[in-house]
Amino acid sequence: MKKKRSPRAGEPAAFVLVVIAGSAKGERYPIPVSGSWVGRSRGNILFPEDVFVSGHHAALTVHEGRLEVRDEGTASGVFVSIDGQEMISHGTLFSAGRRLLRYLGHLQPAVGTSSGEPRVYGAPLPRGQPLYGVEEVLVGGRTGRAVISGEASLSVGQMNCDLCFPQDDTVAVKHCDVAPAGGGALLRDLSAGVGTFVRISPGSNRSLKVGDRLRIGQQILEVIAA
Repeated sequence: MKKKRSPRAGEPAAFVLVVIAGSAKGERYPIPVSGSWVGRSRGNILFPEDVFVSGHHAALTVHEGRLEVRDEGTASGVFVSIDGQEMISHGTLFSAGRRLLRYLGHLQPAVGTSSGEPRVYGAPLPRGQPLYGVEEVLVGGRTGRAVISGEASLSVGQMNCDLCFPQDDTVAVKHCDVAPAGGGALLRDLSAGVGTFVRISPGSNRSLKVGDRLRIGQQILEVIAA
């Protein structure tokens, strides 16, 4: 494993991270060519008061002039804003405002009952595409509300959406939608600048560009040019 090299004092910055939401709002963190590390107790970018930030949470590296972020196997994860739209797979976690959501993928309708067994009545299955779903994930991994659909897309927002959070002002009126495509789904950001974020896989690097945003714990950071 490559040994981490701590940033040197006075080393020029390649990028800058600005906290645009959270307890550290307004703070600016230069990212030198040698990289930086984010955590609650370890690293050179620290958020000690954010209980959703792990002791050693994320690594930031600069590779061939590109900024990359890596989730260091944390419980709450590292989320990156999508650029308009992005393909996601079954089980992908994404966030709209403070709400953590999971794409459930394609679902199989319940098997019909055998003769003589009790029959459960409910709403008819929607016509169209196969069933798929999105569920809310609560603190501790508990499941909140879920929506199952057979329509072409499923919307999330404050009102007039399939999954609504009317009292949450961090969620846009129509924040995002999910549309099944191939073996996954197309997640579209409709938030007009608020941002829709997807969780990156632990241990994998994700490239960032100027204007991209990171959600680490309850902090949202934006990448700007140095």
